[in-house]
Amino acid sequence: MGDRRRTCGDGATDHSRRRRSRWGAGARLGAWALLALLLFGFGLPQSPALAAAPEPLTLSPAFPGGTLSGRFSRLVDAERALSFADILRADADGRFKAGGPFLGAGQTRDIHWFRFDLRREPGAEADWILELGEAYVDHFDLYVPTAANGGAAGPEDYRVVRMGDFVPFSERPMQTRLHSAPLRLAEGTTTVYLRVDTISAMSVSAHLWTPAAFAARQTTVLIIHGVYFGVIIILVLGYAALGLLLRDSALLTYTGYVSMMMVYYWSANGLAAVFLPDSPGWLFNILVGSLGLCGTTAALLLWDRLLDLRRNFPRFQRLYQGVGLLCLLLALTANSDWFRIANPVVSVLSSVMTVVSTVLIVTLIRRNTGDLTLRFYLATTTLSFFGMLLTQMKLRGVLPSDLPIEPYQLCALLGTLVMGAGLALRIRNLQVERAQAEQGALFATKRAEEQRIFVAMLSHEFRTPLASIDGAAQMIGLDVADRPMVGKRLERIRNTIRKLADLVDVFLSSQALDHGSLALQADRITLGGLLEIALDGLPVADADTRVTARTATPDQALIGDVQFLSIAIGNIVQNALRYSPPGSPVTVSAAADADSVTIQVTDQGRGMSAEEAARVGAIYFRATSSQGTKGSGVGMYLTRKILDAHGGSLRIDSQVGKGSTVTLQLPIGPVAALETAERAEAAARPLAAQ
Repeated sequence: MGDRRRTCGDGATDHSRRRRSRWGAGARLGAWALLALLLFGFGLPQSPALAAAPEPLTLSPAFPGGTLSGRFSRLVDAERALSFADILRADADGRFKAGGPFLGAGQTRDIHWFRFDLRREPGAEADWILELGEAYVDHFDLYVPTAANGGAAGPEDYRVVRMGDFVPFSERPMQTRLHSAPLRLAEGTTTVYLRVDTISAMSVSAHLWTPAAFAARQTTVLIIHGVYFGVIIILVLGYAALGLLLRDSALLTYTGYVSMMMVYYWSANGLAAVFLPDSPGWLFNILVGSLGLCGTTAALLLWDRLLDLRRNFPRFQRLYQGVGLLCLLLALTANSDWFRIANPVVSVLSSVMTVVSTVLIVTLIRRNTGDLTLRFYLATTTLSFFGMLLTQMKLRGVLPSDLPIEPYQLCALLGTLVMGAGLALRIRNLQVERAQAEQGALFATKRAEEQRIFVAMLSHEFRTPLASIDGAAQMIGLDVADRPMVGKRLERIRNTIRKLADLVDVFLSSQALDHGSLALQADRITLGGLLEIALDGLPVADADTRVTARTATPDQALIGDVQFLSIAIGNIVQNALRYSPPGSPVTVSAAADADSVTIQVTDQGRGMSAEEAARVGAIYFRATSSQGTKGSGVGMYLTRKILDAHGGSLRIDSQVGKGSTVTLQLPIGPVAALETAERAEAAARPLAAQ
């Protein structure tokens, strides 16, 4: 046995080591992933500006349009003090630097100036459309020369075209999803300047199109967005209906999260301005900035529900709630300069919590390898993490700003579809579990009914032999009246018979109360009288010396079934005596207020845990501290049923090793109405006799 014990211990140790090793590997993986996000998403410097001047964008007759990436120079106004005249002088002094591809600058209050050189060849179209992104940028100020040949000498030779989401949609030069302006270019080279100012992330893209190419591009983009939002709307409506039908908080939270993200993308892509043409810019800042941050809160609430953090990881639930509340508060900064600090903070928190969610999901998968739903959740968090990573790399200047596909929106759509599949599987599992639960409940109900009938029949049949035994004991007692020892034994037999008869009454009463077939006999009684009846004749040897009863309002009247209420109080006092050390005191105190009566029974016994105290009153339940003491677990069940039938309540406050306090609360009931009825009945008796 000793060798075997050591072998088992070594096996447990190896298992523990393997588990710690897996946890260590998971923690290292999460740490590396988070480090990659912090480095690539937030910490890498932007690509340095190139010294050589970029080549002008050549507009030939065969050129339909394209990106201006690599065809611009940039100047950063960190002091936010340069006028357009200063910009022209800076350009003349060679202070503009070639920018290479369009790269984001993150959250900044710097003003970025761009210079574009456009060379129109003979025969090429004169009319072009300049399309600028992102849609959520606050201010795009485009400076276009007014001279017919494209040349300009001073600020007065330029006209300003104002765009950005702070310009109402109805007042923009072209009413399109992104910020677009028509240009008429003379042959030769035309230089235009662009001023960009925003409290959102500095992410700029620019394309130049012929009108025909622009129309074709808009059609394609709008179709893609229509499909994208159509899929999301179908998912939202479907899962909203299922969530309401099943009353599932996880499905409803998921619906709220997807709805919030849909409005966010709808606004970030410029579609909100189309439907709200005269809205101010601060509204779009709220729709984009605040909803983006609130989306993190919604995601945390979603994972709280899906992973059942309250049951599986209660400490992590507090972490999720705290981070969610912080993100919600930071969302209030969307219209202020503080947003450039709040947004990166929330991005880091969102990334960290995504990694934490991934680790928790892996833990649950190890606990329950057969649950396929968790694998869908894992795929969703993985897609979300890479979407955030790529988006931050784009916003911080690691990836180009004018990617053909928005990475986070693509990953979000894929994640939504994967999560939808996982939730569909979850719904199926819920339906299977519900069907099994209904079958189990039906079987349990049928079995309980059979047991009830059997117990009722058996209990009822016990009365006849008990009555015969009691009668025989009385007859024998008459014959042996002169033999005291025999009389004592006969009295013990009769006491035991009475206990058995009481037990039969308990079973029959509990069955009747459980099925609502027992009618309570409502009587008026004082609080002191109820305690006296309940404590009289307790079947515990030293009850008279150990139990102390006191009440400040012994004459307080209440309405109730005296017999059942005395049984309920007696059961609690008997338990206090039975599970306390011999000779230890038990205190019964009672008090009354305007509406209710409160009775407390306090002992110095073994006590119990809070979890066990919550289960007291369940049929046949006995706490672990009751081991070694006789009992059936029926008495407290009957007590709770009696209190429920009277509209009362039962509360147990207990600590292991420090005793328990059981509190009964009963409504006083319509005492005045009953007294009036009794007086009327008493007055009617003489009239009836006459």
